[in-house]
Amino acid sequence: MIPAMSRRRTERRHRALSQSKKFMEARARTLQSRLGLENEQPLHSDSIAEEISPEEHDPSEIGRTPGQLPAASPFESTGPTRFRVICYDENHHSREEFSEVDKLPAYVDKPGVTWIQMMGLTDPEIVHIVGAIFDIPMLAQEDTLAVWSRAKFDEYGEMILAIARAVRLGIADNQPRGQQISFVAGPRFVISFHETDEDVFAAVEKRLADNSGRIRKWGPGFLFYALLDTLVDRMLYLTEEIEDAIGELEDKILSDDTDCDIAEVYDLKRLVVRLSRITLPMRDTVRVLEHYEHPLLPASLDVYFSDLNDHAIRAADRVEHARMILQDLQEYHHTLQERKTNDIIRVLTVMSSIFIPLTFIAGVYGMNFDWMPETKSSYGYPLCLAAMLVFASGTFYYFHRKKWI
Repeated sequence: MIPAMSRRRTERRHRALSQSKKFMEARARTLQSRLGLENEQPLHSDSIAEEISPEEHDPSEIGRTPGQLPAASPFESTGPTRFRVICYDENHHSREEFSEVDKLPAYVDKPGVTWIQMMGLTDPEIVHIVGAIFDIPMLAQEDTLAVWSRAKFDEYGEMILAIARAVRLGIADNQPRGQQISFVAGPRFVISFHETDEDVFAAVEKRLADNSGRIRKWGPGFLFYALLDTLVDRMLYLTEEIEDAIGELEDKILSDDTDCDIAEVYDLKRLVVRLSRITLPMRDTVRVLEHYEHPLLPASLDVYFSDLNDHAIRAADRVEHARMILQDLQEYHHTLQERKTNDIIRVLTVMSSIFIPLTFIAGVYGMNFDWMPETKSSYGYPLCLAAMLVFASGTFYYFHRKKWI
């Protein structure tokens, strides 16, 4: 089965690579004419993924050149890529949506701040074209297409890169992975690369449209902070919901003195472990940003990133606290099982202690030798039964006083 899966993945990447190269060539010609680069090559040749033959079955593409994009998107994105562009300053605000990447050069060096949301990472070459338009370094482009990336922050000269995850809200999904979102901020723009078209930043868009707070008065650094703050708030919401669910489960087990639902405990524990892989790297990333010196992150933002750091720490602490409670509930379940086993063993031991001597007496008298006591008496049988009954009653009474039964 594994070789067959590898073949299908390789064939899918091979088809995607061919389509991507055709798309790239067409878009490159369009961009060259729009940007006046007819005699230059805006797309570097080392960014193109190497040709993979259908006979090769290695799905990991291990050993690519640093900065080289994969042949096909590693994300489970479906549908065409869409762009949502919001341009704003203190007095003006505009919003536009389109799917044509060749409209983006019009927003290069546009006055004010430009926020571009690229929703749906279905084609690495579109990411590369966006990177070529805004001069995003190749290593940063590669990181936006790395599905295994943990939350991180990097500086590329006058640009900064942050990678985070927008966790799903609600524990019913039993999978907090959510989608990966990468941010590239420059002097006049912020580009967010979304794995899916989920409307994660609706609140930020509303603040921009309503001109509430400082978001339209300050530069792209404040927008960069606002987007990260939204993702951290989503983590806080989910961790609070998990804490409530664990608290209800704990109260039910302890108040009703019922058996622990180990299946529910393991489901929640699996959810918490997966969430910890998101919250802990995010906490470390935000901690770096708290007092980071960069032109896009002036000292006036330190107080905001300090507050954001507190929120990230709180989310990580909630996850750790939830994990500890679930571990205690798991141990409580094992303790209940051991106690039940001990109770069963104790009852069986008491019954054995009562009936083994009686069985011995019955076995001895079952041998029917003539010289056995009371075998010639007409009261021998009732006397033997009475003695056995008295012995059993005495043993039971003794065990009862010792509270063994």
